[in-house]
Amino acid sequence: MIKLLTAIKIGISIIIILTTISSCTLIPCGWDSDLDVLEEKPTNEFLIGKYKLDERTIKYIQKYENSQNAELNIKADGTFEMRNIPKGTLDFIGYYDSMDINIDAIGEWKTSYDKGTAELNVNVQFDSTKTNLTDFWTSWRIYEKGKKAVVFIMVGDPDECAAARFERKTE
Repeated sequence: MIKLLTAIKIGISIIIILTTISSCTLIPCGWDSDLDVLEEKPTNEFLIGKYKLDERTIKYIQKYENSQNAELNIKADGTFEMRNIPKGTLDFIGYYDSMDINIDAIGEWKTSYDKGTAELNVNVQFDSTKTNLTDFWTSWRIYEKGKKAVVFIMVGDPDECAAARFERKTE
């Protein structure tokens, strides 16, 4: 009986260890490896402007290859607009079955900074006559690349380590 209990404990331990090490959430995700972490809360002037999906997102994230027209516009009045965004960028289920559908969204934004992480806190709103998605609050990380802001939106299952990276365009 004691041998059986020991064997069961060993089996359970092996399952727990394998489950734990197979998740990339314990291993740092490399999608932000070429981006610089902000050392303080970003100014509005740093963020305000038009953003496009960066080349890395379009090239390496499945089903984003035809998303060159996706746009994020962060405005000075505390609002934002997203146009021609693949539905899966803002919808977990849509990431797997509706990436060929582009949607628009609007909302309000503000920044925060805590424990070395800069975030864009957003209230995402949808036109209910054009999509079945419901409004929600979330946060997107803010990074810097070459003195320009990058808005980093995790997409799909976090274990897949995928993100839509919107890079601010100079005007």
